[in-house]
Amino acid sequence: MNQQVKTRIVNLIGIIAFLIFSLYVFQTFTAWSSEERSTPIGEDFSIFWTASALSLAGEPGAAYDLSKLQAAQQALLGKRTPPGCGWYYPPTFLLMMLPLSLLPYLVSLALWLAITMSVYLLVIRCIAPHPLTIWLTLAFPATFWNFFYGQNGFFSTALLGGGLLLLNRSPILAGILLGAMCYKPQLAVLVPIALLAGRCWKTLMATIVSLILLSLISTFVLGFGVWSAFLRGIALHKTLFESGNLIHFQFVPTTFSTALLLGLRPSSAYILQGVIMILVISAVVLVWLKEGLTAISASVLVLGILLFSHFICWYDLTLMALPIAWLGWEGYNKGWLPGEKYILMLGWIMPIVLFSSWEYLQGTIVLCVLFGSALRRHYRTWGFHSPKALLLRFKNVK
Repeated sequence: MNQQVKTRIVNLIGIIAFLIFSLYVFQTFTAWSSEERSTPIGEDFSIFWTASALSLAGEPGAAYDLSKLQAAQQALLGKRTPPGCGWYYPPTFLLMMLPLSLLPYLVSLALWLAITMSVYLLVIRCIAPHPLTIWLTLAFPATFWNFFYGQNGFFSTALLGGGLLLLNRSPILAGILLGAMCYKPQLAVLVPIALLAGRCWKTLMATIVSLILLSLISTFVLGFGVWSAFLRGIALHKTLFESGNLIHFQFVPTTFSTALLLGLRPSSAYILQGVIMILVISAVVLVWLKEGLTAISASVLVLGILLFSHFICWYDLTLMALPIAWLGWEGYNKGWLPGEKYILMLGWIMPIVLFSSWEYLQGTIVLCVLFGSALRRHYRTWGFHSPKALLLRFKNVK
């Protein structure tokens, strides 16, 4: 196939992906503008905006009170909040979102999506500098869902991906970005473990300092009482989640939610999730001890984060764009492992599966397969081309 034909194919795929995204945006805003719709445009973003408004009005603790938050949404937006949707983020995120309500709601939403999605696309493009990268990322189903609800998946992906990209070139700035991930503790807990294993001392220190400064500033600006409200909110979040009243388990692709869907009690589900946590930590530490930061170790870390937490939502799956881009670029430049293309394609379509009627076909399985694929590529770089080669190398070491 000559270069001209390849270019035409690339352009055609890009145009199709752009049309899919454009049609999705058109359908989204058509649905949002419907008078029959009882929730505001970007309904999840409305929680961010209302929490900001309450904080600027001198009531930051009210954001953690579900009844007060819903009443404020009705007063400020004239729309009702879906049942169970509240503010469960730490005060550090409330500090970050504080400026949102300084602008009218729709203007604030437009800027939030434009800025966060632009940085998200830039990070993925830096990982895989291919003409198709932007188009495929726009057509990634997780991009759709995050855009539709105005959620923070773009923000999380930009912080984590940007921090890892800058780790070798600018370790202090990388630590600042990774420290800001404390706004979602369940997505940040593995980061310092990986940095410690990879001996990334400057970045680790910058991450810790960034976390401490954000916590101190949020306390100074919002008051110490907001932390008490946050801790009470965690207890409510746990109760609502375990009962299934916060979000349907179908949209939470974790071992914990899968276990609950299969009929296990929460205590047993926590034990099973704990086993996965131990295995993930072990794998991340071993990979980062050997490689430090590489495309493979970064992929192992991000996929490990998604497997480690017992609570990630469909909008957090934008993080999957990072390992898909890293592993895809590795395969594109260094050659594909058997079946690797199909595994990455499976990961790419996984967010669609979550919204299908097959609620027991959980994304956890796909995440495990992707994690295993990243580990396979890691051990392939050691010369372990097969299980037999691995056993032989182990015997030689002994």
